[in-house]
Amino acid sequence: MIANMFASARYARVLRLLDLERKLILNGPLAGLKALVDQREAAVADILANETELPEAFLVALKARAERNSRLLLASLAGVKAGAAKAEEARAAAGELRTYSPSGEPVAVNPPKVTRDQRA
Repeated sequence: MIANMFASARYARVLRLLDLERKLILNGPLAGLKALVDQREAAVADILANETELPEAFLVALKARAERNSRLLLASLAGVKAGAAKAEEARAAAGELRTYSPSGEPVAVNPPKVTRDQRA
């Protein structure tokens, strides 16, 4: 009976840590994610060291939450990559002026380099 209560508490702790990871992924700061992952991994190792068979309900919940967090991390990474690409596009376009010719073709206009001596 007491062993079941300890096991149940261990299962709940792992699932709670996965929920905390989700909140951290969604709300940040991501710097705290490593500590949570380390805690979760230690909790899972504790369960595996003390249990021979895991309940099906726990395994289903564990898998669902782990997959959810994985999808969130992949989406977050894709967003960071897209943001970096947009920033690079903006950086490249900052030194370029584009306009259109009378025929409607895009034309790059290179502004003359202005130095301090040429002003005024």
